[in-house]
Amino acid sequence: MEFDLQLQTEECLRSGSKAVREIDGLPWKGGNETNPDYECLRAELRKMAPPNGRAVLLFRAKCGCPVAKLEGWGAKRGGGGRRSKKSLNS
Repeated sequence: MEFDLQLQTEECLRSGSKAVREIDGLPWKGGNETNPDYECLRAELRKMAPPNGRAVLLFRAKCGCPVAKLEGWGAKRGGGGRRSKKSLNS
């Protein structure tokens, strides 16, 4: 089996390109997301992933067609989210 690694940025994922949709439709390698055999590899993928993006390891058949994926999401980047306002009239 062959494989390749793709790093996808937040902008790439937002665009919803055909490539992103095809990857999203692939089954997880190992059958589900919580397979302990793959957790170490997923931790490494998370380290490589860009903020708010993902690193995807694609498993390919000999013909080059993707058959499964393993992905790790990057750290959430704070975008100056909402802050609670404290009353000044206390």
